[in-house]
Amino acid sequence: MTRSTAPGIPWRLTAAAAMLLAAATGAHAFEAKISGQVNRLMTQVDDGTDSKLFHADNVNSQTRFRFTGEQEVQPGLKAGINWEVGYTSNPSSGISFTTRSVDATFNERHADLYLTGNWGKVSLGQGDGAANGGMEVDLSGTTVIHYSGITDIGGNFAFRENGAFGPTIASTIGNLDFESRYDRIRYDSPNLGPVKLSGSFGTKGNNEVYELAAWGASAFAGGKVAGALGWSRERKGGLAGNEDALGASVSWLAPYGLNLTLAGGTSEDDNPAVSKKKFAYAKVGYIVGKHAVSVDYGRGDDFAVAGDQADTFGLGYVYTPQKWLELYAGVKQHQLDRPGSSFDNVSFVTVGSRLKF
Repeated sequence: MTRSTAPGIPWRLTAAAAMLLAAATGAHAFEAKISGQVNRLMTQVDDGTDSKLFHADNVNSQTRFRFTGEQEVQPGLKAGINWEVGYTSNPSSGISFTTRSVDATFNERHADLYLTGNWGKVSLGQGDGAANGGMEVDLSGTTVIHYSGITDIGGNFAFRENGAFGPTIASTIGNLDFESRYDRIRYDSPNLGPVKLSGSFGTKGNNEVYELAAWGASAFAGGKVAGALGWSRERKGGLAGNEDALGASVSWLAPYGLNLTLAGGTSEDDNPAVSKKKFAYAKVGYIVGKHAVSVDYGRGDDFAVAGDQADTFGLGYVYTPQKWLELYAGVKQHQLDRPGSSFDNVSFVTVGSRLKF
């Protein structure tokens, strides 16, 4: 029998490596799958002084890839992983007239493992806090182009006054959606009727973070309804002390396609010199077949300066010819009312596509 192998590598070593590989890929190995998406857009931006076309990665739902898997440990107990990395070239939240190109970066999203059973689910690692997304429940079918996260597209553009740059959009309004992703331990209860309860504790930078949330979803003769109520606390120390956020969102979808989404929240810390931030959001939409359209309005009070009122108005359309492909378009206008100032509006006209794999 002729034995062939790479020069200088003993055939016994090759055979041993082959047996180890076979064992590692056997039927009892933990299996994971890869998935992800690419989401790109073009947006024409006009701030009253300048107007330019930008290419960007849509941070409403950024380009990403992930490995996920779940397997039974024993009857009634499963273990799983979620490892997800974002990749953004020209993030839509980072571009501006002074920063037309942003270097492509990988960013950590999830590095999470979990155990789940009829008692609930425990997650450990980098991942969503218990209330993350609680301000973003939305059944409109148009979130890829606009949702309560209204600074994800264009938040780094600045309002102008007499041609001079002033505050950025993101400094004057935001949906106050709790503490996002960080290293934490999280517990999710089993479904208690239509409601699920969640809690988490972890660290974000050098700060401790606590979150609690209630999630609900139900289908009935009048359609579908989903919502969330959340609270978070970040212990920042210093003058800020504790920063607390409280908010909720709810969305209703009728059987014939009409939908309504509402969200509202507040954020404040222990520094008496800083005003409480307030955010409100409303969206009305309609879904028919593969088409979804909606109009929305958002308002932020006292974000950058006490007395500020920032408003945003938008129209979005999404066509979904396949489950893995969306084509979308939208227009958005941002306004800032500040006592003693007169800022020009900032407008966006956006088209793009998301392809999932």
